[in-house]
Amino acid sequence: MKQVYTVPALVLWRSFLWLYERGSWQYDLMVIAILGFVWLTPPAWLGDPTAHGPGLIGWLLEMLR
Repeated sequence: MKQVYTVPALVLWRSFLWLYERGSWQYDLMVIAILGFVWLTPPAWLGDPTAHGPGLIGWLLEMLR
């Protein structure tokens, strides 16, 4: 018996296993999401005792004032 997967399940499976080819728009989207998380997450959210400061968004907001 052949299993039929829904599109969201297939996308999540391929993303979790990083099966997209390099240079495809799906690969680029995953890289952008990872970089966005790394750069935009405030240090306080991660509970890192050595991190300090407002993070990138706080720094940008301070620079725009």
